[in-house]
Amino acid sequence: MNKIQLLNGEYAVENAPQARLEDGRFCVPQHYLKYQHTLASVEELILKLDYCDRYPIFVSEDNQGIYLQIGIIGLDNYADNSYGMANIDDIQHKTQVNEAEVKEETMKIVYGRKWRVEPKLPSSEIVQTAFLALKKAREHEVRELFRLTAFDKVTTPFNSHHDMAMLTNSYQQLQKQEPSKSWQQLQVELDNVCYDHTTFSIANIENRHDKYWLLEVDVLAGKTTQLPEMQQQPLLVLVLSKLTFNELCYQLIAELIRLSDRHVDEHFTFSQVARFSQENDIKAIAKISADTRKLHKSLAESDFEKHWRHENYQVDLTRVPHLNESVFSERIKGLVNTFSGIEGMLPNYR
Repeated sequence: MNKIQLLNGEYAVENAPQARLEDGRFCVPQHYLKYQHTLASVEELILKLDYCDRYPIFVSEDNQGIYLQIGIIGLDNYADNSYGMANIDDIQHKTQVNEAEVKEETMKIVYGRKWRVEPKLPSSEIVQTAFLALKKAREHEVRELFRLTAFDKVTTPFNSHHDMAMLTNSYQQLQKQEPSKSWQQLQVELDNVCYDHTTFSIANIENRHDKYWLLEVDVLAGKTTQLPEMQQQPLLVLVLSKLTFNELCYQLIAELIRLSDRHVDEHFTFSQVARFSQENDIKAIAKISADTRKLHKSLAESDFEKHWRHENYQVDLTRVPHLNESVFSERIKGLVNTFSGIEGMLPNYR
């Protein structure tokens, strides 16, 4: 029997059923596996991933266990030569050689948050953790690259580093109402926005059912635009609930984040396969799932099912949160108790 070999850190539950693939090979579906991942096994798993050299995936370990971390290599978002509008224009007019020199001189690596990996986490979920970590690292960059010239300064209103206390204590100021604007007024405001050395021009506005507007926005990438999705995206279509600059900016950043996520969808691969690509047939994925989810239901596997469910229960026990006696713990207990007859494993209150 030609079987697909398990990865390091994976172990089949005793007498686990096997699924036959279209090419005749057999494999044990992941829900019939046990896991005991180590730093070495996670490193081997991450070596099978590929996305972009500018976003290396690090695997490390500390006293709390194994974690993944995304590195971001690129121009310093807050360096003087990449932050100001005037300086951006200067860079765009340099020669090819000088542009390369500028990029080389200002390249910098920064690191995203730590994404914890439990030893018993399925291999597929570790891959998905890396997938999500890449998306969030990229989104962090997207938010910093959206620059608005306001009050004679270049600002990054969507960045993730704003002081939460200051913002929440300025709530009334944040809730200012903005009147609707004409096409020309919106464009004047939009001229103050720059994103990764890219600017935007409103090509068309259409009102639909008096409830929302469709905006077609031309993407004008600069010579030093780095993000590949912006180099390949000539037009954006935005849906606005009102014709204000505020609404335009929020819908624009949402679309820019969506484009960033889609780039990861299409270019993130595991064993050279773009698992999350939207080119994958959704019904083919559904068929594979339907054919393998309930292999344990046959009578021949009845003893296996008892053992398998016991193993799953033991893993679930390791994921139950343990709460100390505190105001926070009492609040959680009160919240959970509002659901009568709740099933599953309740939090452990010490």
